[in-house]
Amino acid sequence: MCDPLRLSILHASFQAADSEFKRRAAGLSTVRKRRARSEAARLSAALYQEFEALDEASLKGIRERLAGAFLREFDKLLAVPGSPPGERVDTTKLSAEAAVPAEAGTSVGLVSLPWMSPALPSIQLATLASSLQRAGIPSEVHELYVDYAARIGLNFYNLFSNLLGYLPEWVFSRHYYGPETGDWLDEMRAQRPFDDIPWPEYSDAILCAFDPVTSQYLDDMIASVDWSRHDVIGCSLTISQLGASMAFARKLKLAHPAIKVVFGGSQCAGAMGRAILRICPYVDAVVHIEGELVFPELVRRLRIGLPIDALPGVSSRINGEVVTGPQGGLNPGGLGRLPLSYDSYFRRLMRLDLLEKMNPWLPFEGSRGCWWGQKFQCTFCGLHEIMEFRAWDHGETLAELERLFDRYKIGRFYAMDLILPRDFIRTFLPEVARRNHDWMFFWEIKSNMRREELAVLAEAGVRWVQPGIESLDTALLDLMKKGVSAMQNIQLLKWCGELSIFCGWNLLCGLPGETAASYQRMAEIIPKIHHLQPPSGGGRFQLHRFSPYFDHPENYGIRWAGAHPMFRYAFPVPESDLNELVYLHEFELASGAAVDTAPMEEASRRWRAAHHAGVTMTFTIDPDGSGSIEDGRRPHSPKRIYRLTPEESRLYVFLDGAPKRAAIERNFPASLDIDAVLARWLSDDLILSVDDRFFSLAHYYDRPRTDTSPRPPGFADSLIPISTLAPTKGEYRHVN
Repeated sequence: MCDPLRLSILHASFQAADSEFKRRAAGLSTVRKRRARSEAARLSAALYQEFEALDEASLKGIRERLAGAFLREFDKLLAVPGSPPGERVDTTKLSAEAAVPAEAGTSVGLVSLPWMSPALPSIQLATLASSLQRAGIPSEVHELYVDYAARIGLNFYNLFSNLLGYLPEWVFSRHYYGPETGDWLDEMRAQRPFDDIPWPEYSDAILCAFDPVTSQYLDDMIASVDWSRHDVIGCSLTISQLGASMAFARKLKLAHPAIKVVFGGSQCAGAMGRAILRICPYVDAVVHIEGELVFPELVRRLRIGLPIDALPGVSSRINGEVVTGPQGGLNPGGLGRLPLSYDSYFRRLMRLDLLEKMNPWLPFEGSRGCWWGQKFQCTFCGLHEIMEFRAWDHGETLAELERLFDRYKIGRFYAMDLILPRDFIRTFLPEVARRNHDWMFFWEIKSNMRREELAVLAEAGVRWVQPGIESLDTALLDLMKKGVSAMQNIQLLKWCGELSIFCGWNLLCGLPGETAASYQRMAEIIPKIHHLQPPSGGGRFQLHRFSPYFDHPENYGIRWAGAHPMFRYAFPVPESDLNELVYLHEFELASGAAVDTAPMEEASRRWRAAHHAGVTMTFTIDPDGSGSIEDGRRPHSPKRIYRLTPEESRLYVFLDGAPKRAAIERNFPASLDIDAVLARWLSDDLILSVDDRFFSLAHYYDRPRTDTSPRPPGFADSLIPISTLAPTKGEYRHVN
């Protein structure tokens, strides 16, 4: 765990070394300070005197070491003690099968740089490596993002990588533009982009400490690998990897001018990829489409000197001008999936001594595209031409996971799917449960799933879902074209709680066409559902490239205002290039200022606090059919108990389906005073009425099962602590 005294000393020591380093770089004379009176001031003065006496090389070295030590100690503020729970990686086969380096210039190097999650091997690189192998082209995979995470601390890396892209990009882009043009992008610091962390007193020093750590990292990544083994380097770019990839490509090409550098991935889609070629001369080609379709042929042509300008989905230069081939197609899915290997990733974790500090997940694909978005794209969704839905064969998918589990003995599988294939609910998932695989899954789903469908997910080991809830108001959901109602979203939250499925979701606001009434309705609903999973985050929606809001702003009352203004401090390029380069854009609402969302935001804050305090609300049925509701939604207050007659209990269970009034009357006898019961339950907030439907709020954990599929081992005790999920803030372990 973090030692506050050590952190303070490292903070002061680094600041002193950094100040002296910058003084010399600026050619300034030494400033003699007044006689220090306090103990802290005397210590600071002594540090400055010590660093003033050092020669240039010694000062540079100690500044680098202090920066790394300071960031790693800060990382411990976010960590929890002990070892992470869950399966440990079996390295037996990896240790017995040493990697064999290729001869000079005979293989392709596949590289991924920060800010990919260190808890996941790169499925992008693994897929490219498999496609090259199928074409008879050897390759080596280099997950260099893991090395950077090890240098600054896993938790801190994860925290920083989840910030809006301009700041993570800046950390590396300054190491491209600084040596390339002399512009070290220092204006970013003046914007105070990191001041909202819980420890703002460290924000300036942290941004300064990135400089020597990142510089040394880039030097080491070039020096630690014999890059001459590769004649082509492919860099995979997803979110916030452009700055790092540009800085790496520059150093690589200066050291090995003959190597061809190719960028690809989602950050290269459409105009973004062409802009990269215009601003970075160290990149020879960009792949805009799914790489396995064209990359092997691109490598073959680069090796024998054939033209590449007509390759589908590829941009390159001819006489300094960027040219792009035909659009290219999509991987059709179905049979014939490429086998994945994550050996290089786990060997890297072993080499960096990270295996005991994290719970890696194994990424896989069950599909590509989005079957909902193919019909009705959500208005804020920034998917591009990959929207077309394509599912892999469920039998081949399961066989691939069994092969991965046999090799690594890890049963944590992270679905890269944009949405769960509907067919998998009746094919893949029941078969996983039938085979008694004690696995854990993450999947993105649509929030209008029925409870029996969610039960199938739970039986198979799906313990973490991202359902795209976005709002608890139907009017706002209609504006987003989500194709769900507020009631369906609330139902999902309740059922996920009953089935021990962690639900990660956001609350969006600031939509064009919204009204204050929507947020007032949510503010009134939220106190009644404090026992359900609160949003993980939220805020004003972001304008993403390729979204309907971006492509047709005039249809939605939006005025596009160019690239997000903070990116100009990370990429000092002409405005026209910047507007094509970035994914995140700025906008104004034609209607003027957004409506007041303060009531909803305050209600959400109270919701998170109540849920963190462990509030509950449960419903149970006794053997005689009578029931009881134990209401503990009010923190620090005694629980309230409500007794229900057998007929009322049956009605409470029936309301789990959120019926309308007419359906209730058809299913219950006149002897039950429905008006009185519903009025009483509404008054006590035991049920919720939304969109003319009535819904029972209490968790019903002991409901009879309606299926006969086998439960995975340990299912009954499978309430999952958040620390077993893919790490977010504070979930990597510090092992002393």
